[in-house]
Amino acid sequence: MGIRFPILFLFVMSRTLGHSAELSALSQAIDPDWIAQALATTGKASIRKRKLPAEQVVWLVIALALYRHQSIPEVVAHLDLVLPDEVNADIAKSALTQARQRLGQAPLAQLFAMSASCWDERHQSGRAWRGLCRYAVDGSTLRTSDSPENRAHFGAQAYASGVVASYPQLRLLTLTALATHLVRDAVFGAYGTNEMLYAKSLLDRVPDHSLTVFDKGFFSASLLLQLQTKGHERHWLIPAKANSTWERLDPHPTDYRVRMKVSPQARQAELDLPAFWEVRAIETTTSHGKKSILLTSLMDRQSLSGKRNGPSV
Repeated sequence: MGIRFPILFLFVMSRTLGHSAELSALSQAIDPDWIAQALATTGKASIRKRKLPAEQVVWLVIALALYRHQSIPEVVAHLDLVLPDEVNADIAKSALTQARQRLGQAPLAQLFAMSASCWDERHQSGRAWRGLCRYAVDGSTLRTSDSPENRAHFGAQAYASGVVASYPQLRLLTLTALATHLVRDAVFGAYGTNEMLYAKSLLDRVPDHSLTVFDKGFFSASLLLQLQTKGHERHWLIPAKANSTWERLDPHPTDYRVRMKVSPQARQAELDLPAFWEVRAIETTTSHGKKSILLTSLMDRQSLSGKRNGPSV
């Protein structure tokens, strides 16, 4: 299942550095101490001397993602990753495969978590909106290489006609900084798993003092209440669905509090959910004249003013 972590790292790198990124540019952004820490934390640091130490294998996996149209030996030779050996200057292709398998995905996951959070925090300086960092949770799907293992693990889209997609697919959700478009965190897995479940697994990784934007497909009392009640000053903003119903609690024409009922099904699944919850509704009109209603946990009108073209978040 080698697709599981390298594809995520490639996705983040392409979003961060662009499709023309070179390993030399990436090497300047990744602190070598992060690699050492990731290997030590996951128990993958090289204990005995190897021609291809664990630190080099990490760079090999990253390079294979960036130069994915080249073979493993070609990437190794191009980057000169193997330590010199007077007796045998070459390394067998099978040894390269074994080195990747020995490394596993845990160090790459750890490295991604460290680098993504550090890059995000570094670039958030001076970009906060009224003291809040702005993020968006969004979902997508990616194709993987067609193998029995990937089909068994990730699955694929099945059409109404009964035809199954030609390639296995995975479902991906990212937490992306709106000010910089840097990916702060990501989760991914089987195509058939509901996006809402992946979104819930991202909530613990949303920083304090933040505003997270969702699309209307993520409207859920369970999801949104969990975000705002855990942590400190973690807020959300989401478009209302066309069939949303509520009780207005004040007379303001375009900016008012509403009370909504939590569905019995949701309360049965999560016993700590309240029977009702209050949010703020803001009626907006886009520059194209389309009217919509935004719902948010920012209850103070001074925090988010309703404007004709919508709030600039």
